[in-house]
Amino acid sequence: MKTSIIPALCLATAAALVLPRTASAETVTAVPDAFLEYIESTGAQYIDTGVKAETGLKARMDGIVSSSTANDSAILCARHNSNLRFFMFHCNATRTLVAHANGSDPRFFNNGHPLDRRFEELTDFSDGTAIQAYINGLPLIPQEKQNAMQSSAPDPATGTITANDMGDITLYLFAANDDGTAKWHSSVKLYELKILKKNGSGGFDLLRHYLPCIKNGRAGLYDKVHGTISYSFSSAEFIDGPVLDKPLDFVKWIWSNGKQYFNTWVWGKGGLRSEVDVGVSQYEGDRCILGCRGSSGDTRLYMAYHYESAFRYAYGKLPSKENINVVAPTNDVSNVLATRYLIATCMSNNYQSVTVSKNGGVPVELHKDGQSYLAVTNNLATTNTLYLMANNRYGTATCPSQCILYRTKIWDGDELLRDFVPVVATNSSGEAYAGLYDRVSERIYQRLDEPANGGSTIPKDFNLATQVGCVTNSLRIAARPVTRIGYVESDGKYDYVDLGVMANAGLETEVTAEWLTIPNESAFLGARSKLAGNTDWSRIFPYSTYSGSQHAYHYNSNRYTARDSGNVAVQIETNVLYKIVSRIEQGAQNFAVWSRGAGGGWEKLGERTTTTATSSGLGENIILNLPLYLFAVNEDDLARFFVKARCYGLKISVKQQDGSYALVRDFVPVRDPATGGAALWDKISETIFRNDGKYLLAGGGEERAFEEAFVLSVR
Repeated sequence: MKTSIIPALCLATAAALVLPRTASAETVTAVPDAFLEYIESTGAQYIDTGVKAETGLKARMDGIVSSSTANDSAILCARHNSNLRFFMFHCNATRTLVAHANGSDPRFFNNGHPLDRRFEELTDFSDGTAIQAYINGLPLIPQEKQNAMQSSAPDPATGTITANDMGDITLYLFAANDDGTAKWHSSVKLYELKILKKNGSGGFDLLRHYLPCIKNGRAGLYDKVHGTISYSFSSAEFIDGPVLDKPLDFVKWIWSNGKQYFNTWVWGKGGLRSEVDVGVSQYEGDRCILGCRGSSGDTRLYMAYHYESAFRYAYGKLPSKENINVVAPTNDVSNVLATRYLIATCMSNNYQSVTVSKNGGVPVELHKDGQSYLAVTNNLATTNTLYLMANNRYGTATCPSQCILYRTKIWDGDELLRDFVPVVATNSSGEAYAGLYDRVSERIYQRLDEPANGGSTIPKDFNLATQVGCVTNSLRIAARPVTRIGYVESDGKYDYVDLGVMANAGLETEVTAEWLTIPNESAFLGARSKLAGNTDWSRIFPYSTYSGSQHAYHYNSNRYTARDSGNVAVQIETNVLYKIVSRIEQGAQNFAVWSRGAGGGWEKLGERTTTTATSSGLGENIILNLPLYLFAVNEDDLARFFVKARCYGLKISVKQQDGSYALVRDFVPVRDPATGGAALWDKISETIFRNDGKYLLAGGGEERAFEEAFVLSVR
């Protein structure tokens, strides 16, 4: 079930307003109102890219050509003096044509262009003697045709066509520039287009990166390189596709339970590189994190894959796969977040190499330059796209992986194709869901439910409460809440809140809390660290529990003494409201606890003060410089010792130089205006504090207007 949020924070659908046309300003500097899934030409529109047609260019297009295409349809083309062709993307109803020279001989093609189906075409005219073109990873131009291209070029020795040869004309999109006249228009849905040019160092410079967008109700293409929007250069406007959903915020991870997967829309072939940052939580049998298989000859391309206690790689046809028994995944869910792997795979020079690093350690080369796949196929094209969190077995998702995904990057050579990071996004109805955001194409990828082999899919949701990590920047700045709630609630496994106050001596806390399960060795508030030269823990626990589930507190650099003397001999009960006040100063900690009776009054249960006279270690002015956590202990920036409880209110004061205490946090539970979940509002900094353990905190109790009764009802 999606989570509703306040509609005012959602991405509104684009208005129908159309601006008056200005023939001299078809490309303007502007920021899009929204990105679109695609824009569609109908055979009447075109765009002047401003890129001169000349050898050295490479272009990558993601689109769909309409089956209405019959005769010549130019998609990214230029032609000079009738017969000098520079056709990067050109097709008709039965074939794809690529032309880079004079006359008709160099019109090289394949039969059966994928009409009405999404495809990627890559055309590389960067070297006149080694022209390349691919559709969905498959080579488009037979090797023997390249000589004809070279011989018919203006410079047969190099196959080069210069801008001067072409009369300095530019490439048109959705038509051909025939010496300044748009001809042979095409009907295309365009998702993304890049145009690159080879530089003097042998690499490529990105000249254009077009993404479909809408501005003031008018559809066009946003160029990320120059920050401009190009509209149709003809009188006909583009048809705008659906408005893309808007990222609400980045999260640290999403957790697949073995039933989610994504289509990356990167076609599996030789030359790809990838980095996958994951934690693995299932090891039974074959599990694919990033991979695909071809429909011919069982061609395999496993970029990130594991089998039971080993990582596996595969390329080409079987039996070219092996287990790499170096790192062992675990199915112990509680340890998945503590073990993080970065799997780097490179498919270059017809070989595959794999390295793995664990928890940020030095990469270990598990496999390098194994069996060549050149003998299998010249380009190792699987004819399928890579799936993430599953294997694309020619259109069917197989071998799903239960894993925590932090990020994924995919390159073709040195060109970054995808840069996936987990996000929580909102749709036009204001519903929140988790997915992947590609920072290259500026679009949200949603979880897929049914494999579609290039057709439509049904997006499904991750569970925001259990399968989504915390917001990476905690969304500290947000709209002011409008609704108060009674409490926020933790799950006792992952939930915690980074309070942003350092756990140092000179700290006073006051909390109103309720336990949902009897705790043992857990902490409601706490932090601890191993200081330099000390093999034991230095700790500041304003409030915790101990053996026998008694109220307890710790402040020491000795592991046992202060803890044993820091108990209040009162057993904790569930469904009872407690108020706890704790003050930690150099050499002493004062602690007192009350419970609230049925009549509404507070009864003092106990009070303790620990000083240097009764406990070693308290003479030290302990400075941990670690943020204090709520519902857990900050153990050197790792949350541990979770507690399943409710917080009704929390105040934190810090000692000043003059000895007085200043209130720095005054938390009240609220309904989160950005997510619809529960959160804490700090009245001092006027900011929202959310769950740092997973996406949403639970919460409940009486709901009322935020401005009403600022004082907690339980006090």
